[in-house]
Amino acid sequence: MNPHSNLPPEQCPTQRLVDQFNADERLWKKLEPNRAARRKIRPRLSPGKLKKLALREFAQASPPPDCIGQTIKP
Repeated sequence: MNPHSNLPPEQCPTQRLVDQFNADERLWKKLEPNRAARRKIRPRLSPGKLKKLALREFAQASPPPDCIGQTIKP
């Protein structure tokens, strides 16, 4: 099934990237309350550690990348 059947074939990979970016952004915004709570509960954590924790949480919550059937043309 091609969800972008109305696009020209050369634009489909770009649209997939845009869709993935938008999905990642929605997930990042969904996890914002957790980051705010972490900053409030643990105020002495350095910004670097807070960022690492946020990125780890994001990586655990995001689905694995699906690369089956995708080809990259040079």
